[in-house]
Amino acid sequence: MGISSRVAHLGTLPRRRPLFFNAIVYGSLYTSAEFVQQTWTKNHTFKSPDQNHAPTIIAVADGPTAWPVASVQKLNKVLGLDQDAATIPGDYNWAQLKRFAIYGCLLAGPILHGWYRWLDAVYSGTSKKIVFKKLLVDQFVLTPALLAFFFISMNLMEGKSDILAECKAKFFAAFGIACIYWIPVQTLNFIIVPPAFRVLYVGVAAFCWVNILCYVKRQPQTNNTKGECVNGEIGE
Repeated sequence: MGISSRVAHLGTLPRRRPLFFNAIVYGSLYTSAEFVQQTWTKNHTFKSPDQNHAPTIIAVADGPTAWPVASVQKLNKVLGLDQDAATIPGDYNWAQLKRFAIYGCLLAGPILHGWYRWLDAVYSGTSKKIVFKKLLVDQFVLTPALLAFFFISMNLMEGKSDILAECKAKFFAAFGIACIYWIPVQTLNFIIVPPAFRVLYVGVAAFCWVNILCYVKRQPQTNNTKGECVNGEIGE
């Protein structure tokens, strides 16, 4: 098979294997966005040697979620997802990059693939009325659920004992920013983007959005009172 034939074959991948294509693309974009954030932080934030070697403190799970959270913590240790601090001063947080890759490929990508197939089937067409309905459903049904799912699933992979705390602290700020960003982006999506490339378009737009989301996630929680480590910092 020649180079041109291989390129043409790859070009049909979104239509031949849309779920696989969307999962890989979305996972790559999520991981790339976190990589960009870490690179920016490395180059523009001064850290003392003590900070570089500061250990990550993970509280022991208790209460009704003790067993499932403890089980996830063990799995995280096996997969190397529980090592938040860079092992070498100035190095990348590879565990965090793994977490974003897992979330993008195995969770967000397939969810968005199924969501947009359903949305296109229920609201087909590009009339103003249809586009308006799609925007409302997408922004006020999917977005809140996906934001909550993001914070909760990332906290599970981080081995946090309280998997809801970060979501409660940051959800409304993230949702407000999402409305400002995604409504115009999705308007173009529903009007001009072909269905087969819809998740790809959202993934490219998400590269900018995930940089914002990564920034929101790395901010310290203001309502943490258990002395638990939050994004590398100890809560007050």
